[in-house]
Amino acid sequence: MLILALDYEWVPFNYQGKQLTFIEHMNTRLDRGLCSHWGPAVYKWEGVIEEGSQKGHVGVLIGETGDLRQRIKQYVSGTQPFGNKYWRDEFLTKGKIFLYILHIRKAVFSKEGGQTVTFEPHHLKSGNLRVLLEQLLILGEVDSTKWLVNKKI
Repeated sequence: MLILALDYEWVPFNYQGKQLTFIEHMNTRLDRGLCSHWGPAVYKWEGVIEEGSQKGHVGVLIGETGDLRQRIKQYVSGTQPFGNKYWRDEFLTKGKIFLYILHIRKAVFSKEGGQTVTFEPHHLKSGNLRVLLEQLLILGEVDSTKWLVNKKI
C-alpha cells in the first residue's frame, strides 16, 4: 500500500505585488526580481468565464512546469491546436483568469513497512513529482462544479 498525505494551498502568483489576469500577462515581460515565484511549479489558472460557451462558469486549468516564466510565454504564443492555443483561445482570454502556485505545507509519502519520505520545496525540481501532483490535483477537481479545462474525464 502507498499513501500520500498532502497538505497544500494555492497561493496567488503576483507580479510587482499584484495578481495579474492572463490577459495582463500577455503584455508583460516577467522580471525574476518582481515575481512572487520563479522556476519549477505546479500551477493553476482559475477564474470566471465572461464570454463563450462556458460563460458564467468558473474554469480551472492545472499544469506543471520546470520553468514558470517559459510556460506563461507558451500560453501567450502557443500554437498547439489541442493544447496551449486551445486553452488560451477558449479559456484564458475569456475572462478574469488568475494564476496560482501550489504551496505544499506538508507532504508525506508512506509505504508498507513504515518507510516514509517527506517532500521539501526543492523536490519540485523533479518533473516526475510535478506530473504526479498535477494529475492528483486534477482528479481532485473532477467532481467540482468548475469547468476542468485541461481534462475531459
